[in-house]
Amino acid sequence: MDKRFLVATCTKNHYFFAQKFQLNTTPKNKIQIQLAYSVWQIPFNVPFLTGSEQKYVNEVFDNMEFSGNGPFTNKAQKILEEYLDAPKVLLTHSCTAALEMAAMLAEFGPGDEILMPSFTFVTTASSILRTGAEIVFCEIDPESMQLDLNDVKSKISNKTKGIVVVDYAGFCVDFQILREICDEYNLFCIEDAAQGLGSSWNGALLGTQTKLGAISFHQTKNLHSGLGGCLVINDRKMVEKAEIIWERGTNRSAFFKGLVDKYSWQEVGSSFYPSELQAAFLCAQLEAIDDNLLARKRIWKAYLEALKPLEGKGLFRILKPTQGCNHNAHLIALLFPSPEATDIARIHLNNNGVQAVIHYVPLHASPMGRRLGYLPTDLPETLHHSKTLLRLPLHNQVTQKDVDYIATLLDNL
Repeated sequence: MDKRFLVATCTKNHYFFAQKFQLNTTPKNKIQIQLAYSVWQIPFNVPFLTGSEQKYVNEVFDNMEFSGNGPFTNKAQKILEEYLDAPKVLLTHSCTAALEMAAMLAEFGPGDEILMPSFTFVTTASSILRTGAEIVFCEIDPESMQLDLNDVKSKISNKTKGIVVVDYAGFCVDFQILREICDEYNLFCIEDAAQGLGSSWNGALLGTQTKLGAISFHQTKNLHSGLGGCLVINDRKMVEKAEIIWERGTNRSAFFKGLVDKYSWQEVGSSFYPSELQAAFLCAQLEAIDDNLLARKRIWKAYLEALKPLEGKGLFRILKPTQGCNHNAHLIALLFPSPEATDIARIHLNNNGVQAVIHYVPLHASPMGRRLGYLPTDLPETLHHSKTLLRLPLHNQVTQKDVDYIATLLDNL
């Protein structure tokens, strides 16, 4: 940034500031952007930046190629394909779009039942409902907050066609057991790895554990493009159809590869890919994937060391990765003995400038869940444990001093 002016007005626990800077787009053109933020003393999230984002965005302006599926889209896809060791990765404008593509490729439809956790983001479910299929919510394992595979197996019927498994916190289920279930009942599995980039299970990266995986690049994720996502296609037989759906239902990708002399409408698709501006921003982020992961793991380990003594006192339990999972330090979460204890801790941290937050309201207990015929009491484990979980700030700006301060606040409860 060429110029930055910062005005801060501090209050007891948080401060407001206005940020004004100039962004060079071409030698003759400058865009002024005025931003205003409300910032906590220790905010829950600060979006990661490498310092190269502006340079790459400027190149998009120089190239005059904005709409998408251009050089930066191709570059980001290649980086991800090499990193994940996946046959094909398609950038999308959101992880929601990737999940919707996956549901279309799985050919879910009316009369089908798809099993998934209730403890997840809304678009895990809405992507399935858009196909006309029905969703069947399952319990989570309270120890890991992952999909309870025993409950999954108990809810399989002759209508069940698939499972959507969610890699909550960048952790995961035992995929060997999940594959055995899918093979036994001939089920199609989609991996919602929105939080999973950089994590692995038994040496294979999350997002590659099933035929289709969806990853998020929302600004709350370890790496981001503001809004963004990608579909990871791990079955080569599905690549051609995936590209058609991605290209609004046309074989435009084949046309650009010189495989056909003109392109036409082939399938029901949609406008799923991001603009080149998003892709350029993402390329800068992806180049720092290893450094970002190391930095976040250092912070996660600092939390673990600072909070272990408090865990030993029985104040809470630290959510830890499942066996076989090498995690990406996406989040640090505490599970308290009761919802009331969770609220006391959250309010205490908030009142002292720490933006600690809960997570999902279970989908089955939401207004939409009730419209689908569910009662909150239908999944008691999910309902209870979702209310006992509290997330602490975890981003690249968190310092050892911050971690120690948070631990002291929790010890003073």
